[in-house]
Amino acid sequence: MAVTKAKDSILDAAERLFAQFDYAGTSMRMIAEEAGVAQALIHYHCKTKDNLFELILERRSTMINRIRQERLKQCFDEAEGGIPTLEQVLDSFVRPAIESGRYSWGTYFSQILAKLANSVDDRSRDLVHKYYDPIAREYIEALKKVLPELPDSGVYWGYLIMTSAVVSSMPRTRRIKRLSEGILDDDSIEQMIERLIQFNASGLLGLSTLSEQNNGRLRTDVG
Repeated sequence: MAVTKAKDSILDAAERLFAQFDYAGTSMRMIAEEAGVAQALIHYHCKTKDNLFELILERRSTMINRIRQERLKQCFDEAEGGIPTLEQVLDSFVRPAIESGRYSWGTYFSQILAKLANSVDDRSRDLVHKYYDPIAREYIEALKKVLPELPDSGVYWGYLIMTSAVVSSMPRTRRIKRLSEGILDDDSIEQMIERLIQFNASGLLGLSTLSEQNNGRLRTDVG
């Protein structure tokens, strides 16, 4: 087995197992069996389980966030007056994630990402900081430009909430089909993207009714 192919097989196998059994429930022996390689080969390519987990995150997050950066830059470069619409910015954020979630690996990675984003241990926090905080700051700055009337607190909360909505929508779970008794389905990527953009845009605009001075409590002088 070629070196690159062997490493990819190891990463793919580990990705499936981490998604299914979490980090703590996955052993190097399990990964070796899933990948069909000797355990020593995993140590050769990936050193430790910690490093292997990070390699999975680096591989997927780098690809998705590179596309996001390119599309976000394009939004501002092509916008009349240099400021795109809120929907255009959200599309550049939502679309790469939802499209990647429809690949076979996307289902596994989205499960890993959802668990990672909601973990409070130092390792998880460090990984999120390393691989997701930089792109988060780019979008936070972009949102401040397209929504200058929104308090900074609204931008930060809004980004956090919309990220959760996007991550949970990445895999095709068919849950909406069950809940709607077959009326709706999540087969259509475009419908999913459109609804996420509408939902997040409305949510961000709604946060303008919150007062930064009130620390997130609803204002009583609105409406």
